[in-house]
Parts: sequence; structure tokens; C-alpha cells
Amino acid sequence: MTEIQLKDHRREESFGFLVQSIARTLDAKMKVELQKVGVDIKIFANLMMLGQQDGINQREIGQRLNFPEYFTSRNVDALVDAGFAERRPDPDSRRSFLVFLTDKGRAKAEELPAIVRSVNDDVLSDLTKTERKSIMALMQKVAGVAHS
Repeated sequence: MTEIQLKDHRREESFGFLVQSIARTLDAKMKVELQKVGVDIKIFANLMMLGQQDGINQREIGQRLNFPEYFTSRNVDALVDAGFAERRPDPDSRRSFLVFLTDKGRAKAEELPAIVRSVNDDVLSDLTKTERKSIMALMQKVAGVAHS
């Protein structure tokens, strides 16, 4: 049996390990909080995005969220089944539908930003305001997204 020498590489010094660990923590906390308001974590991102702009097709939803088409389709099905969204024919394409939030979906989407803030605040509670700004700026830089 061969032993792999990792003496110069500790998990706690691995960016990937730390990001995954934080993501698992966020995921677990979000599941608990979303369950309290009747939202499955699988449709959470879709509901948040459609709360900002609905009336778009599934392909655009998937592109904006960086989800594969099959996953987006399942999530839109779940949104429709939950009564949060509806599909309407796209006037510009006979083969696609636009996804709109229902009144129920819009009301639910309005609840979500407060939950996100609460969970983020909980996870970042050991950081100062300055440290929070720094970590967000660095994460945005690494992710290649613009920040203001």
C-alpha cells in the first residue's frame, strides 16, 4: 500500500476545500430557513431570479443561473407545480414559453432576500464589516463577476 505524502498541503489551506465547506454550510442553513417558508432549495435560485425579472424563457433562466437545460426545465416544472409560476406562449417563438411568476410566486420571492441576508449574516458573523467587504470583493474577483 502506497502512502501519499500531503505534509505540505493541508485542507485548511486549500481554496477549493474551504469554498466547498462554506458552500455546504450555507446550503444546510438555507434548506432549514427555506423549509420554514415552504420553498425547496432546488427552486430557490429560480424563484429569486424570476423575482427580479420574469417573462423570460427557460433557456435564458438557465443561462443566467448557469444551470443545464434539463435542470432548469425540472425547476420550472417544480415552480409551476407549486403554484409559484406559469408558462405562457412566447409571442416571438412558437416553440418556446415564457415563465412568469404568479401572485403567490411573487409574494414568496419577496420573502427570500431577507432569508438570504439572515443566513449570510449568520455565516459571516465572526467577521468585521471591513472583513466582510474584503471577502466579498475577493470572492467576486475570483468568480469573475463585477462588483460595485
